[in-house]
Amino acid sequence: MKFRLIMKIVGVKNVLRLVVSINKHGFNLLSLLDFVKHSPLTDAYIEDDSVKLSYKELYEESVVLAHYLETKYNLKAKSKVAIISSNSVAMVKTLFAVSSLGADIVLLNPNQKKDYYTSIFEKSTFLLIIGENKNEWQDVNLPFFNENEIIATSVLKRKAKRKSGSIIIFSSGTKGKPKKEKRKLAVAKYINPVIDIIQKLNLIATKTVLISVPVFHGYGLAALFLSLFLKKKIRLTRKFDAKETLQILEQENINCWIVVPLMIQKVYAIRNLQTSALKSIISGGDILPVRVVKNIHETSNIAIYNMYGTSETGVCIIATNDDLKKYPNTIGKSILGVKMKVKDTKGKSINNEDIGQLVVKCEWASDDKKDDFYTTGDLVSKNEEGYYFYRGRIDDLIVLGGENIYPNEIESMIYRNSKVKWVKARGSRENGMVGIHLDLLVEDRISFNEMEFQNWMTQEMPKYMIPKSIKVVDYEPDLKLM
Repeated sequence: MKFRLIMKIVGVKNVLRLVVSINKHGFNLLSLLDFVKHSPLTDAYIEDDSVKLSYKELYEESVVLAHYLETKYNLKAKSKVAIISSNSVAMVKTLFAVSSLGADIVLLNPNQKKDYYTSIFEKSTFLLIIGENKNEWQDVNLPFFNENEIIATSVLKRKAKRKSGSIIIFSSGTKGKPKKEKRKLAVAKYINPVIDIIQKLNLIATKTVLISVPVFHGYGLAALFLSLFLKKKIRLTRKFDAKETLQILEQENINCWIVVPLMIQKVYAIRNLQTSALKSIISGGDILPVRVVKNIHETSNIAIYNMYGTSETGVCIIATNDDLKKYPNTIGKSILGVKMKVKDTKGKSINNEDIGQLVVKCEWASDDKKDDFYTTGDLVSKNEEGYYFYRGRIDDLIVLGGENIYPNEIESMIYRNSKVKWVKARGSRENGMVGIHLDLLVEDRISFNEMEFQNWMTQEMPKYMIPKSIKVVDYEPDLKLM
């Protein structure tokens, strides 16, 4: 069954070509580039704000860079390399070069504070740091390679296969502390999710992809690999800027935009998209507000998709455009190869639509999670049709007057108010009394009247859900990934 689906999606010639590439380079990322390198520049390339390479050029430059890194820094199988960079062609090139040597890659967010990296470097032995600016790492006693360094071209014929290394991604963790999730580049275990994701997101029809989500996150990394595998035109930007993104979407013939929800909100806060080229928006990494879904459906023919997953399990639930038309607040249904259960506080499975904790088992989970059900810490419910609905984090649950109150439910209600741009609900304690606090970002602070807003909540919300305190903030929240 799997084989037939792969043949249908990829084609017999491409499957054979992939086998040849793996036989040539082994199970590492360079095999992927070798597989797609014959794609013509008119049909497939990777581009950022200053560089544009065909897949063949990306492959050749990655091979040259691999030889340089191997020679100068003695990189080899199981060497540990930190890549600390944002979305760019240079960053992608280093990713493939290091992988081809069988080294273990640690992808780190370049926007973190120094003490974040210190704790990571102290716990592991790194051979090399790769990034954009050497001056930022002068106090770290490790060799540094500038990803933008131009390497002299040389003729290379790499024959030796390299054992697969690992890619390690550091998630923020439930307590905000860095937590590593390690995945080996094993092809077989990704067949089920790849097939289902391609079909559910209708990716075959897409030609040009804008990846706004950071590649150092698992979601962005998966988007990059899948786009390369399907031979798409890939557009990257180092930093997200709403005005620049709007311009790219409307002027560069982008068919598919891969994002986190807040990026959609920031772009649409400028104006609704005015482009016939954009066919789909794929959202993930955070909760997709209902009003964002409804606005896209009401103002355009753009298909919107929602992907749910964790750093530990990767993508495991998808809501298609049709799913979101039916239930705008659903996170979707489980994909192929995933086993899921909703459990109560005693660990017993819930079979009705009651709220419980989601546990997941999938063969492509990070190495220490793949053999058991992983407890996500997310509260969900599941209806009789198999749709899942996100209800919040278990550690965010507010117990007030005997009622279990889920912040996500409060936020969903607050988002119905057209004056609210962003909202975050949380439990609070004052003078020993438990209550609900809201942080609000409003469309126009000058005209915002808190008394009118309080009256609106009284009419629209159950009494026990009405917050005791409200803070109107002046800043937009940081882009967040689950």
